[in-house]
Amino acid sequence: MANNPPAVVMKAFTWAYEELRLTTLEAAQLLGVSENALKETSLVGFESTSDESEIQIAFIRMYHLLYAMSDGDTEQMIGWFNRHNPHLGAIPKDACHNLAGVNYVSDYLESEQKEKPVAPPSFMIPGQPKKPIRKVALRR
Repeated sequence: MANNPPAVVMKAFTWAYEELRLTTLEAAQLLGVSENALKETSLVGFESTSDESEIQIAFIRMYHLLYAMSDGDTEQMIGWFNRHNPHLGAIPKDACHNLAGVNYVSDYLESEQKEKPVAPPSFMIPGQPKKPIRKVALRR
């Protein structure tokens, strides 16, 4: 965790919670700080060794797993995050109220990702036709 500059972690955390449509108040509650404290640290972040930073990194990880599962479809991510999941026994957003909850959701997403077979990219499948190289004329 110490290799991640606090401002970078804060920026990534902010991007993730805003993308999932959490409010600043909800994000602050997740971190266990006041909304004002979250706003005051928005440019510098929390100390790398703090509990807040640990929760932020876990949330960012969860966000990336969800992003991968939904192929980056924001609406699908928001829908999944806000809908009851019978495998989790909760609404993922509600489960993400502390570090243990975020890790619980992340572990579920990770297990789902392992079960989903990944198709090799078309350039790795033998016998796939190669795309012709298109020549582009340069103007001087």
